[in-house]
Amino acid sequence: MLKPIELPTLLFWENGNSWYGSKGLARFFIKPEKPEGEETPQLSVQLWRGPLCMDLSEILSTAQFPVSEEGIQQTTIWLEEQAKTLNEA
Repeated sequence: MLKPIELPTLLFWENGNSWYGSKGLARFFIKPEKPEGEETPQLSVQLWRGPLCMDLSEILSTAQFPVSEEGIQQTTIWLEEQAKTLNEA
């Protein structure tokens, strides 16, 4: 059984750090960014099928969530759903 996805704390994202992770065949990259015209920073998430790195893969799905405790929870839930779908295929 695959372990649950665990993301860093809010302070990690508030300091502008980015993160690569995986679950089974699902690979993902998350970075905080401020979309043009927006005041609230967002966690920008890209997901692809492994085993290759992001640059050598097709991005299958993207999403954005607020940089907040709730946004981190939403990101984790979204990634778990995406990973489940990808790993069952």
